Amino acid sequence: MQGFWQQRIQNLNSRALAAFAIAFCLFSNSGQAAPEDAQRALARLMKDVQLLQPQMMKNQSKDGYYRTQPGDTVDMILQRMLPNMPVKKAILRQALVQSNPHAFKRNNPNWMYAGKRLRLPGADDIHNVVFVKKVNKVELKANERKTWVSYP
Repeated sequence: MQGFWQQRIQNLNSRALAAFAIAFCLFSNSGQAAPEDAQRALARLMKDVQLLQPQMMKNQSKDGYYRTQPGDTVDMILQRMLPNMPVKKAILRQALVQSNPHAFKRNNPNWMYAGKRLRLPGADDIHNVVFVKKVNKVELKANERKTWVSYP
């Protein structure tokens, strides 16, 4: 059974990496690439991130939380609570910090408070780290005008 999960994670990791590489290539040559190809690659990556959810739930604590102790580090917590994840540690680290701003000074993973209850990152948290939310250009221009300085 363990071999099955290892093979499944490796397949998932290679598919996610391939989808990311395709999306990166398509976006870097956006003048030449078809938008449908980019959308397909992103949809595949989203599907792979959602497939991570059962694996993450299997590795997490019973309630999905961890109470920090003096001397704990973010990497130590991730290694203990989410071992063998097919996601880069930097992404997991950022997802943990973003989902628990109360536990970190200035959102810095090196400045973690002891005694705080951390919610371990899930697929949605990883999705929020990897993908940037689209900003409405009209709202952006309206906010930009609010900061203009007007002279009499």
